[in-house]
Amino acid sequence: MISAHSLAKNFTIQTVGKVFSILIGLATVAILTRALGTEQFGEYTTVATFLQFFGILVDFGLTLTLLVMISEKGANEEQVAGNFLGLRLVSGFLLFALAPIIVLAFPYSSTIKQAVLFGAFAYFLMGGASLLVGVFQKHEAIWRAALAELINRFVLLVTIAILAWLNFGVVAFTAAAILANAIWFLVMIRFARPFVHIRPRFEIETWKKIFLHSWPIAVSIIFNLMYLKGDILLLSLFRSQTEVGLYGVAYRVIDILTVIPTMFMGLLLPSLTLAWTNGDHEQFRSRLSRTFDLFMVFVIPVIAGAQILGVQLIELIAGQGYEQGGAVLKVLILALFGVFVGTLFGHLVVALNKQRAMILGYAATAAVTLAGYLYVIPRFGMYGAAWMTVFSEALIAIITFIVVFRTSGALPHLRVFLKALFAALIMSSFLLLRPSVHVALDILFGALVYFAVMVLIRGIRIEDVKLMLPGRFKKSV
Repeated sequence: MISAHSLAKNFTIQTVGKVFSILIGLATVAILTRALGTEQFGEYTTVATFLQFFGILVDFGLTLTLLVMISEKGANEEQVAGNFLGLRLVSGFLLFALAPIIVLAFPYSSTIKQAVLFGAFAYFLMGGASLLVGVFQKHEAIWRAALAELINRFVLLVTIAILAWLNFGVVAFTAAAILANAIWFLVMIRFARPFVHIRPRFEIETWKKIFLHSWPIAVSIIFNLMYLKGDILLLSLFRSQTEVGLYGVAYRVIDILTVIPTMFMGLLLPSLTLAWTNGDHEQFRSRLSRTFDLFMVFVIPVIAGAQILGVQLIELIAGQGYEQGGAVLKVLILALFGVFVGTLFGHLVVALNKQRAMILGYAATAAVTLAGYLYVIPRFGMYGAAWMTVFSEALIAIITFIVVFRTSGALPHLRVFLKALFAALIMSSFLLLRPSVHVALDILFGALVYFAVMVLIRGIRIEDVKLMLPGRFKKSV
């Protein structure tokens, strides 16, 4: 089972990698928003959302299932990983070949339809690269995946910058991801060689086993798809592309932040699965509680700070003309609480092998949210979409919590949660009372105040902070 030191080391390495990826990603968004303007950035966002539908369908739960299956005792990792890759390539080719055809039925501009044609190939390559993350998670070598992603983001940034300098538009910016994702895919395969030689395999019997493991996750993901991406897609059908652009730039911030709980739970999932299957339920409950505490320490000040600095943050990222996106961000950021809690308990559902029990919950959430989107988006536009997103994330968090509690009896403690609320209140008061210098400095000073208060009230212990520092790690055996 992965040790606390090993988990902390991998989390720290992946966090550092993600910080650089986020900074590069924000720089890319800054170039895109300024080069395209709100309307064309709305078209770019519509293309990305349309293709993400196919990307999530192609996943079919394979990314999560790969990590589970190669972590099982006696697993033939090379055979399992090779068949996962072969299945992903075949299914990806079939589905992404349909994307440029299906988009013709939508009332979109010719620019969007052309961009989908090029973007489909880019997303096909991305699917192959992202699938292999589980290999590095299992072998506690997540730095390799983090470095590969950094290379991908850097290549994309440079390509986008050159295209912006040459005054290209939406289609070219979408096609830029082909080069970046191709390099990402090849680097991931190369980096995995010390652990497993990955080549596509097409063994039907193994594919059947994969389907037996993944279909409950896949069905759940399809329902997730309706409420996770339905807002932007319906917004693009009922409102202007300018409004999609404003909503999209706020959503980019949320997308960046949602990577954090997914990243951490991906590292923790193998040990959670082993703890439960080996009957070590006390260890399972302990990790649940400590992870909940960690998530609350992070997410609560982010939500509080965005209520004060949301508009300035969007202006810093996207430039002039996107101020309304900051107002939308203040609403959307509330969904982040549900995202963190839902990600925690959603992964625990997988660890407990209760995916089938969640299907009805995901279906109910999708149905209610989709009906809500159809009602509020034509009437209230991006603000209606944002509030329905908050509702859907809260609902799914509640449902996943209930499934986990009924199965394991595990409950998180609320002591750290309450202390984080108090510290965030102090931080917010500080930000409101002091004169604003620059949003970046405001964020820095606010974070320092928050963490200082948390240390003083022992919401964060110095010993826990030291455990997260690389110098404290024990050497792997």
